[in-house]
Amino acid sequence: MPRRERLSIGRKPAGTVDAAAAAVAAKQVVSGEDSSIPAVLTVEWETKTNGTGHHTYQYNAVQEDNRPVVRRGQPFTLKITTDQKFERKKNVMRLRFDIGPKPKNAVRTRMLIHLRKPNAPDLGNKEWSAKVLFADGNTQTIEVMPAANCPVGRWKLSVITESKATKKTRVFNEKESVCILFNPWCKDDQAYMASDEEKEEYVLNDLGKIWCGSAKRMRYRVWNFGQFEDMILDAALRVVEESGLDPSMWGNAAQVIRSISAMVNDVDDNGVLAGNWSGEYMGGTAPTEWQGSVQILQQWFTTKEAVMYGQCWVFSGVSTSVMRALGIPCRSVTNFASAHDSNMNITVDVHFNEELDTIEEMNVDSIWNFHVWNEAWMARPDLPKGYGGWQALDATPQEASDGVYRAGPASVAAIRRGEVGQMYDAPFIFAEVNADVVHWIYKGENCPMVKLRSYGQVVGKLISTKRPGPLTDNHDDRMDLTDSYKPKDRSPEEIHAFLNALQCVDSSSLQAYGGGQDVEDVEFTLEDRDDVLIGSNFSHVLKLKNTSSKVRTVEVNLHINTTFYTGVVAYKVKTEKTSVTIKPNSTAEAAISVTADDYLDLLVDQASFQVFACAKVKETNQIYSAEDDFRVRAPNVSVEAIGPFKAGKPIKLDFWLDNPLPRTLTNCYFIIEGPGIAKPVKLPCSNMQPKGGTAMSYACTPKKPGNKAILVSFSSKQLKDADGFLKLQVEK
Repeated sequence: MPRRERLSIGRKPAGTVDAAAAAVAAKQVVSGEDSSIPAVLTVEWETKTNGTGHHTYQYNAVQEDNRPVVRRGQPFTLKITTDQKFERKKNVMRLRFDIGPKPKNAVRTRMLIHLRKPNAPDLGNKEWSAKVLFADGNTQTIEVMPAANCPVGRWKLSVITESKATKKTRVFNEKESVCILFNPWCKDDQAYMASDEEKEEYVLNDLGKIWCGSAKRMRYRVWNFGQFEDMILDAALRVVEESGLDPSMWGNAAQVIRSISAMVNDVDDNGVLAGNWSGEYMGGTAPTEWQGSVQILQQWFTTKEAVMYGQCWVFSGVSTSVMRALGIPCRSVTNFASAHDSNMNITVDVHFNEELDTIEEMNVDSIWNFHVWNEAWMARPDLPKGYGGWQALDATPQEASDGVYRAGPASVAAIRRGEVGQMYDAPFIFAEVNADVVHWIYKGENCPMVKLRSYGQVVGKLISTKRPGPLTDNHDDRMDLTDSYKPKDRSPEEIHAFLNALQCVDSSSLQAYGGGQDVEDVEFTLEDRDDVLIGSNFSHVLKLKNTSSKVRTVEVNLHINTTFYTGVVAYKVKTEKTSVTIKPNSTAEAAISVTADDYLDLLVDQASFQVFACAKVKETNQIYSAEDDFRVRAPNVSVEAIGPFKAGKPIKLDFWLDNPLPRTLTNCYFIIEGPGIAKPVKLPCSNMQPKGGTAMSYACTPKKPGNKAILVSFSSKQLKDADGFLKLQVEK
């Protein structure tokens, strides 16, 4: 494992020499004895000056250390003090920067740079360079330009001084590494982003939102990305260093984020997070309890073992933190009704028997209530023109890509056009947002299946991320990305993209596009659910309309199941089978009603339900099938504090929750977290009576001024995933 480097260099007046520095000089490697060669005493990293110019000051301000963190393609300064005045007529000074375990000149992981004169012309940022800005006694201020495409990570500095007369040298190995990051402010960097507003949001913002729930009842989680917090940059660097990616490729943005998508999960390597969708989380933390990435990355960095447990939004939140820490613009993206196409044919196949019951063992594809992945912004010189910009990637371990559980980066522009032959993993991501859902009636091994086409927009709904700007306490800061991934459903452009994608992966699947039934004179509508608070009763209604001039008899099956948010059935809650007679040109209804007692003991994470409606018209053999998902809503945690709020001054938080269940809540606790205000803390509280409530207080102290937020969540044995947050404007 790489050694964690946390050493700091104190600032001293130019030319100052202490005993420790003199001892360092005495230990320098000298190729022969020659006291005329200047010996380096100290290297002083201009962390404050460089941090401001490079937009990296927060790494030092939040962590309160003095490590140099800069961005490539942009000059930074340092001061080198020697034991005697450096004279260019007599001596030569070179800077050597090394990265990776075996640095080599040939692959540009070792850069030997000659110092140029103060008045030397600017060489641009395509290559490494360095020049003396000015000298003050024994101290020289040097400007270093790291190439805009250099590997990103920890570069070790050695200063080589040489006598022109004797050719003998001294080598000073600086103990502190300089961390060089991607630079979205540099036009020659792959990660360049023109919009200042977007850079502020997708590189520098350490707090955001991740949407979840369902398309009809979406909710958001306020997420602490915390990319400037203690150990997070160290952890992000280790993610790349231990990914197996050759150091010479650490500057290639596409390869770096592909490695991140593999390393954030632990399936193939010593990755960050272990996934768990079982509903049982012994030995770890339930995914719904995480409020941010900081605890996860700190624990992984400290223990060197996978953190338990994650699900898609946690994998995405951690990926966002890692990429923002490294300087890659990144955001978490939620796709509602997200297809998981396990056999890569860009269709989701659902099988029923002749009694219109689902055949679970045949249904290997699924539709998740929601799925969260990431987008990273970068140029793609490896792809045709027009396919740069936002790239989709996914760290949730679903399917292997080139033998490793990862996905992307795939150009979002290419996905929209159905150009799924462009690297990487575009077919899988295309299917998530635009797979065709096909329902089949299975009559046995020796009988052909009857194909039923599901019309209308089924997958890929309300694709969401946080827009640049202030955090709000509602959905006003949600940005809809659906049009970026797919044209309007059933438009000529969308059909062309779908057929184009099918031809790229499996032309035999074209048979799924089309078909249908000869007689369809009964119209069906599965009624959407309104807002349902957990603990309430609810019902689902199937509306039927007979458009013919004859009586129609319809056999209806309605099924309600609790499901994991991945679409996998957890428990069967209720089934209603009925026969409905509809007069000519008339309407009718079939309904299924569910009480709180029917479902409370059968709920799993996210409190999600699945409704299957199947119907067969006796007179015409018309068959209808539809699937819907919804969730019952957890109550909000209310959070209050009385201002004004000042950095360094304690504040008192008050928070409370009302129990909506007709049952006592046991094993109750709140979790509080706030970047720059409060480290994650769990606060146990007493049992909560049915329809009762509980209130608590907590004191914390903001470290720095600015727009801040406190995140508070509640969990118990009977009720989980309730949360709330409070925005704070902290003054100096």
